[in-house]
Amino acid sequence: MSNFLAVATVTAALRELLLAAVSPDVPGADVTTLRPNGSGTPATSINIYLYQVTPNAALSNADLPTRRGDGQLVQRPVAALDLQYLLTFFGSEAQLEPQRLLGSTVRALHSRPVLTRDSIKQTIAKPLFSYLAQSNLADAVELVRFTPVPLQLEELSKLWSVYFQTPYSLSIAYQATVVLIESEESTHTALPVSARNIYAVPFRQPLIEEVVSAAGSNAPITSESPIVIRESDCAAI
Repeated sequence: MSNFLAVATVTAALRELLLAAVSPDVPGADVTTLRPNGSGTPATSINIYLYQVTPNAALSNADLPTRRGDGQLVQRPVAALDLQYLLTFFGSEAQLEPQRLLGSTVRALHSRPVLTRDSIKQTIAKPLFSYLAQSNLADAVELVRFTPVPLQLEELSKLWSVYFQTPYSLSIAYQATVVLIESEESTHTALPVSARNIYAVPFRQPLIEEVVSAAGSNAPITSESPIVIRESDCAAI
């Protein structure tokens, strides 16, 4: 599992992935992680902004129960999260730089949608991300995968309305799933078994061999006729 630096590590690794992809396609382009208002971003750039975090529906309760009846911790709680990113593209509209950056981004995330362990290790090893040196996301059981989020025009309008007095820029949303964050609390080892008891219970499976009328084996059976059921392991009923 990964520690509390997992979310920031995903963002940093995504930045490095996109920077390597768009630099050859659009010379001079940069990738930032700022609020998407254009302030402070380079003239030609992609901005990555984590705008929402939601519990992962499939794994949110997979670690339950984590405590015994007396409150002692038996396994470390794990939070399963999905990260929603807004990727915004800036540049010269006359040269269609935002659209070129978008095309390069979509191609990169479609061809390499999974954050590999090597890419994560390379990211946290860079001096720029020295604050992520203790991240162990590369050792997580589940790898993080990026998938596009098809936002409708109304949803996109509501999202951009959150950024006060910020004009809309060409953007696309992606979801990163799943990010597992494990607690660092110490667990209590279960007590050893003091005594073992093995019980053998006989099992008899009756086999019905014949059902006949109580009046005789050749007598007809009607709805009111008493019957005799002969079984292989039991006496006749």
